[in-house]
Amino acid sequence: MAGMPDAVVTSWRFDAGGLVPGLDGCGVAADVFLPPPGIAARPLAFCCLAGGGMTRAYWDLRVAGDDTYSFARWVARRGFPVITVDHLGVGDSTLRDGASAPLVGDVIAAEDAVFRLVCDELRKGGLGAEPIPRLRTAGVGHSMGAVLLVREQAVYRTHRALALLGFSTKGLPDHLSPEVLAQADREIDDHRLSKLALLMFGSPYAPLDSSNGADSPTRRAMKAAATVTFTAGGLLSMLPGNVSDELARLTVPVLILNGDRDRLISGRRTDAAQCPVGSVSRVLPGSGHNHNIADSRHDFWAQILDWAQNVVGA
Repeated sequence: MAGMPDAVVTSWRFDAGGLVPGLDGCGVAADVFLPPPGIAARPLAFCCLAGGGMTRAYWDLRVAGDDTYSFARWVARRGFPVITVDHLGVGDSTLRDGASAPLVGDVIAAEDAVFRLVCDELRKGGLGAEPIPRLRTAGVGHSMGAVLLVREQAVYRTHRALALLGFSTKGLPDHLSPEVLAQADREIDDHRLSKLALLMFGSPYAPLDSSNGADSPTRRAMKAAATVTFTAGGLLSMLPGNVSDELARLTVPVLILNGDRDRLISGRRTDAAQCPVGSVSRVLPGSGHNHNIADSRHDFWAQILDWAQNVVGA
């Protein structure tokens, strides 16, 4: 991408209390990536949620001396707006002083509202861009972000398609504590989920251990994007059957992409047959769990763009 004009990036901050009852004093941070000047915006925006332990910077990784690791800028340079959001209490999305940790339902409600608000602005020509009146959206979620995105779509039906990366409905039962695993086959609502997250992690927001692996420019970029994990969302993604019911209720096509070297998903891949008609499940060669740092990342990003354009019709 060297020599190519860069995307136009705007950072927004929203009052979560104006979006979701009970979240007064909380704030949701978002970045909006628009095509460079001279490149017309296409009527399809990608709305992105990062996984556990990552801020929205996962979609805009800054590797020293190499500008080819930013999914958001790569996509925007090809004419597609990208919106990235931090989960409540993570990164630049803040909680009110003294506020208790939000429920998963509150987190996805705030994220969905932000995606809708930004897209409404883009449709009418906000953010200094030309109006995109026919703008539609595809949701893109990685790991925990993919699990939350499925729940979000099942409730709000905002997007025309979903790309789920590093995703499985089979969870990580061998990583659960015996106390939590003993309750994994029960019906668990959001209040119970938060209590189990405290039992499992000891905090509603816990640090992610990113010390594994040799030092490298990409690992330093990932470390710069790292943050605490919203543990209720993290635990949900670890539970067997996590969002199977919600996935079955979806009415939009789904693309599932998992790396062939992903140790978390290995043997636990979710088949496209569990998804709505028109869904696809693929394996990415040469990729681990974090596809945005794989050598094959541009092929993977191109697959998302091509598939989304085909199924959304943009």
